[in-house]
Amino acid sequence: MVVRLQAVFHQVRLDLRRSWLHRRERAALCRLGEVLATTGPIDTPDMRRWKQEIDAGLGRIESLTRESRCSLEADRADLAIVARWMAPVVMLRGICTRLVLRHAKAAARRELRPSCEALGELAASRSDAAAPVSRQVAGVRAELARVLAERERWVAPYGGSAIPAGAVRAGVEASGFGRAVAGQLRSHLLPKAPALVGLAVGWWIANTYTDSHLRSALRSIGIGSGGTRVVSSSTYEAMSFWLPLLAAALCAYAGERIGGFYGLVRHSREAAMTGDPEAIDRSA
Repeated sequence: MVVRLQAVFHQVRLDLRRSWLHRRERAALCRLGEVLATTGPIDTPDMRRWKQEIDAGLGRIESLTRESRCSLEADRADLAIVARWMAPVVMLRGICTRLVLRHAKAAARRELRPSCEALGELAASRSDAAAPVSRQVAGVRAELARVLAERERWVAPYGGSAIPAGAVRAGVEASGFGRAVAGQLRSHLLPKAPALVGLAVGWWIANTYTDSHLRSALRSIGIGSGGTRVVSSSTYEAMSFWLPLLAAALCAYAGERIGGFYGLVRHSREAAMTGDPEAIDRSA
């Protein structure tokens, strides 16, 4: 029993290390392809084809970079001639434009990755590959082979996996149950989060500010309810209406941005590990 537990521990440890080494291998192949596309010799039809795709992608990225610089210059020129009250509109226009261009550049870089990896794979398979990045790829692959051999030694007595089939099935079911619970929590709690934030801000305003000096004086000696800081009636009404609305909008915006960033990172990792063009398109 103890020996099998040791085998399970080492199998899990080596599987995690294998996944990490696979990611390192793909990253090294991508770097090798980028280096080869700019400085290395291209002497086969397949390598020339991949280099053409990489050059086209780099051209798109450079074009988007120029557009971003032009947008910034246009904002500076417009800010010098428009009225002061129009300056926020000009700034907002420029920010939105550059955000779109930044998103397009990120998508273009992700689309380049499979081509760089393919070119790096061709370069790494050559017998005369002596670049530092080529040696890095060879080192990662040697380490990966060592990990696979060590894993095979641990799991060979158990038919290829030391983890019992029932435990694997239970883990799969527990993972599915966890995803279902997380999905329900996300669908029920996250849409209500902006409203809850707005209510919290409204409660804070009601318990911090007031437009009545009498109520403030009574509240300062512990009588009644409400805030102790006195503001004008118009200011109090504006705060009570706009601040909760603004807080809810900021919460919704932050949640959308965080969710989009998380999905982008997750799909980028899927594309980097599998090289699947569909995963790359989804992450764009």
